[in-house]
Amino acid sequence: MKRTNLLRNITLGMVLSGFACSSCTDFDELNTDPTRMEKVNPGTLLDPILYDMGTYNWNRYYDYTFPLMQCLVSNNGTSGVGWWNMTDSRGDGTWNTYYKWINNAKEIQRLNAQLASPEPNYEAVSLTLQSWMYGILADAFGDIPMSEACSADQGILAPRFDRQEQAYRQILDNLKTANSLFDTESGLVYNTSGDMLYSTTDGEGIKKWQKFCNSLRMRTLTRLLDAEGFNAQAELQEMYNNPATYPVFESNDDAAMLGISGVFPEEAPMARPQDFTSYVNLSEFFIDLLNSWNDPRLPVFATQVEQEDGTKAYVGLPSGYLTLPAITASLPNQSMAKAPMELTLMSYAEVEFIKAELFQKGILPGGATEAETAYKKGVQASVEQWNAPLPADYFDNPQARYDGSLERIMNQKFVALYFCDYQQWFEYNRTGYPVLPVGEGIQISHNQMPRRFKYPAAVQRTNMANYQEAKKNMGGDEFSIKLIWQK
Repeated sequence: MKRTNLLRNITLGMVLSGFACSSCTDFDELNTDPTRMEKVNPGTLLDPILYDMGTYNWNRYYDYTFPLMQCLVSNNGTSGVGWWNMTDSRGDGTWNTYYKWINNAKEIQRLNAQLASPEPNYEAVSLTLQSWMYGILADAFGDIPMSEACSADQGILAPRFDRQEQAYRQILDNLKTANSLFDTESGLVYNTSGDMLYSTTDGEGIKKWQKFCNSLRMRTLTRLLDAEGFNAQAELQEMYNNPATYPVFESNDDAAMLGISGVFPEEAPMARPQDFTSYVNLSEFFIDLLNSWNDPRLPVFATQVEQEDGTKAYVGLPSGYLTLPAITASLPNQSMAKAPMELTLMSYAEVEFIKAELFQKGILPGGATEAETAYKKGVQASVEQWNAPLPADYFDNPQARYDGSLERIMNQKFVALYFCDYQQWFEYNRTGYPVLPVGEGIQISHNQMPRRFKYPAAVQRTNMANYQEAKKNMGGDEFSIKLIWQK
C-alpha cells in the first residue's frame, strides 16, 4: 500500500491584529494555535482531493455502475438501477462532488502562481487532476461548465456550459500542456513526506504522474475515435511513436492506484463492510463470464455456494428478473470493502486494452500480433492487480484466448474496469460491449440503458439561462440523449 501523510481538513486562519505595540508580542504568541496553518501552499490541497475523489468514485461504482452494468443484482426489489430505472437526481452527487474538488484542484494552480518561484510540477499535477475530473463529468453529462466553472471569485455565479466538443478539446490541450510541464529532475517540494498517490518526493514520482497524465490522454482520445471534428487517430499515433515524449503506464507499479490504510484519516470508502453484501448477489452474467475463463479473480470477487451434491461453486443471480429466482447465489467478497485496500483511479490494464483495440482496428501498426500481445498484457495486469496468480494455461482456454475480435478485448476490459468509477458504463455506451442480458423485468418495463445523467435540479433553478442553452445544444436533457462519442 502506498503511504501518505493525509491532511483532510484544511483551515485557513485569519490573523486579527487590533493594535501594534511591542507589549502585544507575548499575547500573540500565547494565542497562536500551533495546529492551524497560517499559510496554505499548493501541496496541502493534493491529498484531500485524491482521498475524497478516490473514495467517492469507489462508492459510486458500488451504488451505480455495479448494478447498472449487470455485475451486481439486488435480491430485495425490482425498482433499482439494475433494472435501468433511473431517477432524475441520479447524477446530482457526481456533479456537486466533482465541481467541489475541481475548485480545489484549480486552487492548487492559484496558490502555485502566487509563489515567488512557481513550481511547474504543481501546475502539471493540477491540470492532470482537473482533466481527470472534467473528463468524467463530460462523459457522464455531455455539455458542462468548464471555461467559466469555479469562478465565483471573479463574479461568475452562473457559468456558461461549454459544448462537449469544446470541453474535450480543452481537456486534451490541458493534458498536453501538463505533460510538457512535468520536471522529472524534481519532486513535489511542498509534499515533503510524499503525496498520497505516488509518494512523490523526487523525480521518480513525477515520472509516474506524467504517465498518469498521458494515459488519461490516451483514454480521452480513444473515446473520441469516431467523434467528428477530432484528429484522435493521428494524435494517438503521435503518442505511440514518441514514447519518451509521451510516456504512459508500463506496469502495475505505474498505475494510478490510491492506497488506503484504513487507519484514520485514511478510512475505507464504506464505513460498514457488512453493507457491501446486504441484499445483493453477484449476477449470473458476471459470474458465468468469469467461470468461462476459469478466471483466478473469481475468489477475489465472489464467495462460493454449496450445491445439492455437496460441492461448492460460483453461482450468479439473473439480472433484471421479473420474479426473484429461488436459487442461492454468490455474494460479493466482503474483503473487497475492507482496508487496507487500493482504489483505482486508472489502471495499467486499461492502457493495454486501449492499445489492443487500437492495434485490432489498425490505428496503430502491428496488427493481430501486437493486439494479442497487448490483450495478454492487459489480462495479466488486471489479474495481478487483484493479487491473483495468472495460470500458465489461461490463454489455452478457447473462451479466454484472443480471437481477433473487439468483443473479446472489451469483455476483458470490462472486468479490468471493476470498481473504476463509471468507466464500464462509458465503454458500453461507446462500443456496445459487453453484450448485456436484458431480463424479463427490464423488457416488460421498456427501460433502456441510460446514455447520460440529467442535469441537477439545482442547476436548472440557479443557472436557468445557461441550462436552457445547453439543453437546446444537446437536443434535450433526457437519459436517452447520445453524446458525441457514443455508438
